[in-house]
Amino acid sequence: MANSATASDRLRAILVIVATVGTIVFNWLAATGRIGGITPGFISDRYATPITPADYAFTIWSLIYLGTAAFSVYQLLPANLVPMRSLRSLYIAVCALNCAWLYFWLGGRIDICLVILSAMWLILLFINFRFRDADNLSEYWMAKAPFNLYLGWMTAAWVLNLAVLLVSMNITLSATMAAVIILLLGAAAIGLRILLNAPLTAFAAAWAAAAIGVQQSGQTAVVVAAATATIACLIAALTFVLRLPTRKAVTE
Repeated sequence: MANSATASDRLRAILVIVATVGTIVFNWLAATGRIGGITPGFISDRYATPITPADYAFTIWSLIYLGTAAFSVYQLLPANLVPMRSLRSLYIAVCALNCAWLYFWLGGRIDICLVILSAMWLILLFINFRFRDADNLSEYWMAKAPFNLYLGWMTAAWVLNLAVLLVSMNITLSATMAAVIILLLGAAAIGLRILLNAPLTAFAAAWAAAAIGVQQSGQTAVVVAAATATIACLIAALTFVLRLPTRKAVTE
């Protein structure tokens, strides 16, 4: 029965919880140097680029993991077992790719990392299409918002990973090239915000751009581009206040 929760639905709902916890634990182990004896930051420092952000930028993962934890609980509720059916395998795949990215990053395989991020980005894009129009406030904050933020950060992460790959290949990025890349990141995030009605996607890009500006304070072109992208993305993101589905939530 397509409209009734099955044993498979319940099993996958539990696997979502397991995947979330596993991903958070794996990331904690990596961040504390318990995997391979080095941290992700060590690799980032080895391949510094003109768009490397300040370290605080990566604290956004705390919000992302808080959001995915909220989604994991939300999809487990009886009322959501069927509606979330098509997304569980995709989400579990994202968690697996997240851990795979960390493994290869710590191993210095930046090329493989870029491929993994590309796959993650595409899956998150598909998930965000599902939540383009949230049915109510609960779905908005427990599902749509976390994946908006995740997609936005993955967009920034893909660009950063590409820059690291180029530097690892001894390809020099000039300040002008870095500025163009930052502006393209901002444009991409705003495009996703419009296409998916995903305001927090733009917020994540603004967060990344601001952190790049802070870290690269000695590069005028980079700072100007970062400030421009930050302001533009924040304007795009803050319009979400007018788009919250409060009226729809009440009527339904």
